[in-house]
Amino acid sequence: MNDATAVIFSVRQKRLFMASIHSCEFVVEGPVTRPVRGNIRAHQSGWWKRQPIRFIGGKDSAELAGYLNGFPNLQQTLSELDYRRFSLTFDSSGWRCSIEPWAASEVVCKMPPLRRYLRLEAQQRMLLLSVLAMVNQAVRQWMHE
Repeated sequence: MNDATAVIFSVRQKRLFMASIHSCEFVVEGPVTRPVRGNIRAHQSGWWKRQPIRFIGGKDSAELAGYLNGFPNLQQTLSELDYRRFSLTFDSSGWRCSIEPWAASEVVCKMPPLRRYLRLEAQQRMLLLSVLAMVNQAVRQWMHE
């Protein structure tokens, strides 16, 4: 990461019948200097082979989605990352990119009493931070064009 990119970390809890899952969400945010609203999602053609990743946006964010599709390193790095959820949202208050990786989560069962932490391995951690830095850089460049 560079000095200009600040990553916000939060924990989300999903309650189940006799268990709960605590998963981590990593977020990078920034201001908006161009009129853009909506969501951009990362589309993968399949669950086994996730290449190529394409960014798809609604009519208000289609231009930025097309711009992000021009970054093959970003697409390749995101395709190697194991994640549950990727979202890139824009509104008048700013933009926000959040990624919830498969790892970096904890499963807590009540019956039988059990706690399991799924560790975010070093390679996945590097991929996660790289994707957040590349999204931050690409969106900032697009905002200043």
